[in-house]
Amino acid sequence: MPMWDWRFGGRPALDGLLLGLALLAAEAPAPAFASDRSTCKYFSQLPDDCAAAEQRKFDNLRGYRFEEIDLYARDVIKKVVYVSIYNTTGQNDGDDTRDSAPQDYAAHVDPKKVAKKFQAVAAWTSPPRYWAVDWLADRVGAVRNFDGLDAAWMGNGPAPESRLSAKPPSDAYRMEWFPRTAIEGFKKGAKVYLLDDPKSHTWVLTAYTGAHDTAVDDLDSLGDRLKLPQGWKFRSVMLDKELILEAKGGYAASTQDDKGDVYHLAGPGQSNFTP
Repeated sequence: MPMWDWRFGGRPALDGLLLGLALLAAEAPAPAFASDRSTCKYFSQLPDDCAAAEQRKFDNLRGYRFEEIDLYARDVIKKVVYVSIYNTTGQNDGDDTRDSAPQDYAAHVDPKKVAKKFQAVAAWTSPPRYWAVDWLADRVGAVRNFDGLDAAWMGNGPAPESRLSAKPPSDAYRMEWFPRTAIEGFKKGAKVYLLDDPKSHTWVLTAYTGAHDTAVDDLDSLGDRLKLPQGWKFRSVMLDKELILEAKGGYAASTQDDKGDVYHLAGPGQSNFTP
């Protein structure tokens, strides 16, 4: 799923980029392999919460608040940095309140304490975000408690060394490829918000931050607040059929805007059509 994957990088991400470019060039999906256990199996002191993960679907997500906690470690066999991603969706009474990251709990999550508790090299917490998708299906693993905030495992993936630095590089308007098992959907009749880049890629908004006072009903004006690079355009479309984002080849791509909102790539091998 989740909003976690835009931070993946390193050599596996390069391999994913090559695969993704091949998919785009061929304009045809390759056999899916992302559900294979090997895509989430790493060896470190972190909990192996990939092992017992089960498929789950979340509905009615648009406008639902969530947060992510990332645990970074070094694989002792592969000798690479990786991240275990935990997401609050479905936890902390969120299914009733539509807020799975209540501020009273989320504000007290201390990344340094979390890293020490789970013996991680580093820990990172996302800003609170809101789902722009209508539904999401993915493997969900064990639930862990982070300073009072419950979050479920929702993915492992490679991470670059730069993620361990005090000031990681910005993700704004950069394409990031990553292994992906999540499937995201937008209902027929829903409005979707899009970025078109200079290379004719279309990116679909999947989650937005509340840091810039944007409610789900105010996203039409989001483009006016963005500092878009030359050649990038923001637009919205009303769907005349359901849009499904699914990485047929096991790798997907994401980007962010300068507000921290998250977009996933649409197109051949990435979605059932390009809006």
